[in-house]
Amino acid sequence: MITVIYEALYVFFIVLEMILFLYVITSWFPMNNRIRGFLAILIDPILIPVRYLLKRSIFNTPTADLSPVIGFVIILFLQEFFYILK
Repeated sequence: MITVIYEALYVFFIVLEMILFLYVITSWFPMNNRIRGFLAILIDPILIPVRYLLKRSIFNTPTADLSPVIGFVIILFLQEFFYILK
């Protein structure tokens, strides 16, 4: 039973990684604002705390938003963690 939970969390983080990738891609190209808003609703619970921490760190850059990169690292770490557990 516990392996099913670990596998579900592993798949959840794969889907979250795809959503974050789509969020980054839509920021580069002019797209429908409704799509970008929907993706922002899904991914903001991860990016807002990262942005908050970046604002108060040495990596605070006004030209580039590094929070998606750090978000990818966090998601990949959690994905690997649950892959090892299953």
